[in-house]
Amino acid sequence: MMSRDERLDIQIIGSALKKAGHLSYEPLCVHERKERPAEGRPFGEADRCIAKAVLMCANGQEPLLYAGHDVRSGICPGGQTWMGLTEMAEGLKYFISNGSPSFRHGEAEHLKRDPEMVMRSKAFVGRIRPPENYLCVTPCERYQEGDGVPRSILLFAGAEQLRNLLTLHHFGTPDVFTSTSAPWGPSCASFLTYPAGLASNCPDQALIIGPVDPTGNSWMPPTLMSLGLKVKDAERMVRDVPSSFLTKRPQVAFPDGR
Repeated sequence: MMSRDERLDIQIIGSALKKAGHLSYEPLCVHERKERPAEGRPFGEADRCIAKAVLMCANGQEPLLYAGHDVRSGICPGGQTWMGLTEMAEGLKYFISNGSPSFRHGEAEHLKRDPEMVMRSKAFVGRIRPPENYLCVTPCERYQEGDGVPRSILLFAGAEQLRNLLTLHHFGTPDVFTSTSAPWGPSCASFLTYPAGLASNCPDQALIIGPVDPTGNSWMPPTLMSLGLKVKDAERMVRDVPSSFLTKRPQVAFPDGR
């Protein structure tokens, strides 16, 4: 059994959570680097949508993706905002809600009741700080010590897998109500902004369940959800696997081995 004082490296964390959760998608490490990566490519070259590009990384299509103030070309304006790379465009409050003839010819997503609701919700998010200097995503198995500062672990899971992962989380915490959250925001916020600690008002102890954004339904499988964890929470969960139901009662977690 692992010592509680033993620091686990990112590769071990990713491998252990993938095995414990029976995950088919690769666990991802979200980290910050001061130098522009020599490998991989910018998010905008993979896809205009940051979140879609992240999923491509999890399913093996992209080895490493990154963005920064000098590497944001090709990323949608909303995604740049949620990565702290630019301020939110004034017209986006109309686009997210019920539209305005003055912005994008009235096009609207109808995700909020009105523009005021958008701005009130955004105020609750707080300041979104930019990465230092590049925000990167790579499979945990590819992450090497020294690549940068690991900020969070991102998992993609089906419903049964997610239930088991959340139960594993609750195995090691007495916090019933506030240790998990499914906050409002685009998919890129669920995947990166909130779990990586870029939003000033996001509770530090909260695991982020997502996405809560239907605009990604065209590319995200209907049975798939995401779980964003701080590295410290991911470490705790890995250490808890041997004494939890996942090991002691695997037939309950995955009936008939499924």
